[in-house]
Amino acid sequence: MNKTSLAYNINKKQQGSSWIDEIKPKMALKGVATMSHGENVYSYAEELVANFATYDKNDDRYYLNLFSIPEYAQDELSRLYIEHNDREINECVYGDDFTINNNYTCALLAMLQDNCQETRDNFADVVRKNILIYFEESLQLLLNEACENYLHKMNNEQGLYAYQDMENGDTLWRGY
Repeated sequence: MNKTSLAYNINKKQQGSSWIDEIKPKMALKGVATMSHGENVYSYAEELVANFATYDKNDDRYYLNLFSIPEYAQDELSRLYIEHNDREINECVYGDDFTINNNYTCALLAMLQDNCQETRDNFADVVRKNILIYFEESLQLLLNEACENYLHKMNNEQGLYAYQDMENGDTLWRGY
């Protein structure tokens, strides 16, 4: 599985632009194109959809929950998302608990008091889980959008194109 991808930037969304606005291909060097962090995280999200999403025939949609993918994939998606956000991680280590006795602070203090493999492993696990909790909404939005784009790609490969129903706004598919 390719370890590169793109992500949904919630801060840009709040500013009125979407993460897709942040995709800016970089220049090619001797025939090799480098990908931006945004392209990397999105590409990876689409790979996850291709490998792990489920298709619901009734809804004509793909679904993929962040917590249904393997941990290594959650870790890589989080890493790529953090890179896409210029490594802005000031608060994510706290997850959703900013109290003085949060699990991050407790695990850190335990590790500093008794620096052994067990406390280091516990600290690493707490940080990993908190990062997923903190970015859960953004990562899930990214996966949802990747599911939608994957459906479009699959339907286009089958010779179908999307159009919007004028009465209710639903996206419908029609053959060429």
